[in-house]
Amino acid sequence: MKFVTEKVKIVESLQNAAAVAERRQTIPILANLRLKIIDGRLEVTATDLEIQIKTFSDLLEIKEEGETTVSARKMSELCRSLPDNENVEFSLDNGKLSVSSRNFNADFATISSDDFPEIEINEEQIPISIDSAKFKRVLSKTSFSMASQDVRYYLNGMLLEIGAGKINGVATDGHRLAFSCVEAASTELETRNILPRKAVLELAKLLSSNDESIELLIGASYVDIRTENLRFCSKLIDGKYPDYDKVFPSGDSFPLEVSKELLQSALTRASVLSNEKYRGVRFELTKNKLKLTANNPEQESAEEELDVAYSGSELEVGFNIGYLLDVLNSIESDNVNFEFYGEDSSCIIKEKDSENDLYVIMPMRL
Repeated sequence: MKFVTEKVKIVESLQNAAAVAERRQTIPILANLRLKIIDGRLEVTATDLEIQIKTFSDLLEIKEEGETTVSARKMSELCRSLPDNENVEFSLDNGKLSVSSRNFNADFATISSDDFPEIEINEEQIPISIDSAKFKRVLSKTSFSMASQDVRYYLNGMLLEIGAGKINGVATDGHRLAFSCVEAASTELETRNILPRKAVLELAKLLSSNDESIELLIGASYVDIRTENLRFCSKLIDGKYPDYDKVFPSGDSFPLEVSKELLQSALTRASVLSNEKYRGVRFELTKNKLKLTANNPEQESAEEELDVAYSGSELEVGFNIGYLLDVLNSIESDNVNFEFYGEDSSCIIKEKDSENDLYVIMPMRL
């Protein structure tokens, strides 16, 4: 194998693939990328046996075709550190992969690609066409609410619902919930699938924010995402996602409107003196006023009063500051709407004049 490429054309491809490669190296080859010349382009593949990524980049010159595997971390870091606007030559000889650029040369150890465990999908998949920006938005708006290592394994991912011309994303860790909805091309397909946490986080980074169309292929056990330069497949989580509609509080609500920036900065200040373990903050609501209070076991406290639009009953309720800040970081509008349902009930947070993104946070006892 011998080829020449530009640094700028290969570095993003290598970094995206390296993010998927298995870092713990329980099986050495899973820490490697497979480099393969196919149809005049370089195909870079990485897998952790649960998800797999293939990225494609153009080459300047192919002197000899072939394939091998090389350390994902070392190769991506090295190529990223090379000077911009440089041509890079790769050459495989006697099990060593040489990488050369102007006055620089490096030799990498390789493992034969014969043992590389490529995921092969042998099931019927139904294709759906979606705008990349819309799908990325759903992932980004919900991913922070996924559980991390919950014994309820189905919470360690995002529910993807497709049907009735809409795509819904839902994530919850049992203490908070994020819901995001976008319009999609009308399809007769109706599915509910759970994408694993790692797949959601990687796709949120990989997908572009433009109107490029991506192909989503959904089967019984796998989901496949394809663009011109990307093939990404992931196992689906086999489980029944809870009925999230029951999480939304019901009854008469007390609405509040507040400046996002004002609340965000006040919560950031309060978090400094909140309990490091529980990170609680008390909301005290009176007519057009919101008083925030946080304290910790060292008898330290912070208190701040904000001007808000609120005309409901007087109310005291506690929340996790981190959960509130996560939601505010996800909201794009200047003003935020809260809906309170009492001291022992969850609250709903949403962008002003929008029902497409909804966030539910359970209260804390303080």
